[in-house]
Amino acid sequence: MYRNEQKRRKLDEEFEQLIMDERTRLLQLRSPWIMEDISDHIRGWFAEFYAATGNFHPYPDPVKNGTVLVVIDETMDVGAFQESLTKKPLTSEEKKKIKDKKKAEKRKMKEKLKNQKMKDAKRRKKLKDAGIIDVAYSIASSKPIGIIEDTMKQFSIDWRNVDEYLNKNHGPIKAWVTEQELDVIHHELRELVDEYMRVEYELLKTALAADQDEPYKPGKVKNKKKKKGRKKKKVIDPTGDRTLSSLYHELKDASVIEEVSHRDFNEFIADFNFVADDTRDEDYLTTVGPAKGDIKMVVQESMLGMSEFDIAKPKSILLVGPVNSGKKLLCNIIASELDAVFINLSPEKVCNFSQDMDMFLHIVMKVAREFQPTILYIEEAHRVFHKKIPPEEKDILPTLLAPYIQKKILKPIKKSDKIVLLGTTSLPWMAKPLLKRNFQKILLIPKCDYGTCFLLWLDLMTENAPEALENYAYSALAKIMKAYNSGDLANSVANTLSVSRKMRLKAEALDPMEFLEYFLTEMDPPLFPPEDKLMDKFNKWFGASNKFEKMRNAAMAAKMAKQKKK
Repeated sequence: MYRNEQKRRKLDEEFEQLIMDERTRLLQLRSPWIMEDISDHIRGWFAEFYAATGNFHPYPDPVKNGTVLVVIDETMDVGAFQESLTKKPLTSEEKKKIKDKKKAEKRKMKEKLKNQKMKDAKRRKKLKDAGIIDVAYSIASSKPIGIIEDTMKQFSIDWRNVDEYLNKNHGPIKAWVTEQELDVIHHELRELVDEYMRVEYELLKTALAADQDEPYKPGKVKNKKKKKGRKKKKVIDPTGDRTLSSLYHELKDASVIEEVSHRDFNEFIADFNFVADDTRDEDYLTTVGPAKGDIKMVVQESMLGMSEFDIAKPKSILLVGPVNSGKKLLCNIIASELDAVFINLSPEKVCNFSQDMDMFLHIVMKVAREFQPTILYIEEAHRVFHKKIPPEEKDILPTLLAPYIQKKILKPIKKSDKIVLLGTTSLPWMAKPLLKRNFQKILLIPKCDYGTCFLLWLDLMTENAPEALENYAYSALAKIMKAYNSGDLANSVANTLSVSRKMRLKAEALDPMEFLEYFLTEMDPPLFPPEDKLMDKFNKWFGASNKFEKMRNAAMAAKMAKQKKK
């Protein structure tokens, strides 16, 4: 990852150097011709109006982009200008009346739209109360989706005729740089020529007024207002005298930055919930929640903002679920898929920097910002917000990071930063409510269903012994062991199908009881599936932190109250 970042920096420097060189070349060779072309165009515009009307069109102000209006043909034509010369100027009262009329029309239109929206909302409510779905009502498309579609269209246009196979060193495309710099230079030179031509325009107007024996007073030039930005406080960088390389290696040597093995989303084997709608009754009392495949899809969508697409993303995500349910695997997959720097901020790592947490977090965030995309990881995040610290955890000072998360980690992350705080927890109820407030998106990893369990057995078994176990009784295994967590099943397969057992497969068929023996005899104490009480505890905690679950409960309560009244 570090080598990739160094290579990226080198390519960026070469790109910046090419832009500077190309800009210098274009300024030397093309700027005199560009300025002459712009001047000739504006003088031709003067001559056109003088020949037709005997006068000159008002010179566009810089606030309206100057003579760019002439290029895009947004000035008055000769006929309209001739009419404006013969028309009497409006009095201040007439101007005020026109202004008030426009305001009244605008207000009336706003009121009309508001009333229309209210009518539509009332109509939809009546239909909803009657149990009718309004299929004519269409939801507006998502803004991020629109950005992605526009980006993809532009990408297909830009790269249509570019063959990257010949560009082995990933060098910049010079034709694009030339085109972009020409556009920038043209705009800069037009502003400069506008100033000179305004002087020429004023001389022409003065000469015309002298010929007609009329007084002439130059009008005020309306320039673009400069935005008054707030004076930013100078931030003193305590590590300003150190290189990024030294900061990176300091965290690497302390094992805070970890190497992540290559994993992809295909390794998180999961199926979608296809029966939720079939099991939902009229009173919404029985609703099957999402399956692991649905959670996997939500995680993938949440990570879109960590890519090149400039779309909204959560600053922090918490994965909740029983031990061995695949939380850590998902975190590794995310880091691997993004090729992100993986910074571990778990209590075991952070406690070594308890003497100067401000400096430690400053280095972490500086490295995270410079080597984006970055994953900030907290394992078993409930420990950071413990209600009561267990005696065995007192040595690692688990709550040391808690006061710094909002101010030092989440607040400095900007919308454009490709940084996310990723946490896991298997005991969320042991943490204070502050845990929920520090994570914007909380996802509960559900227990395995039949579909996920079947796919898991099929993939793990055929991967270990593809020929001997091609037609095994996977359906039966999935039905019997679907209550176990996916990590437990993976461990069972890995332990049972050892090298020696694989060698005996053709002579001695694999008995399904061998997988159960791993859980019941080889594990001490025996490993059983998570109890329903435990999953209910997860669902209860998650329901209290999920706004949609709260809305559903409120709707159910309102419906039950209505039925009681009847």
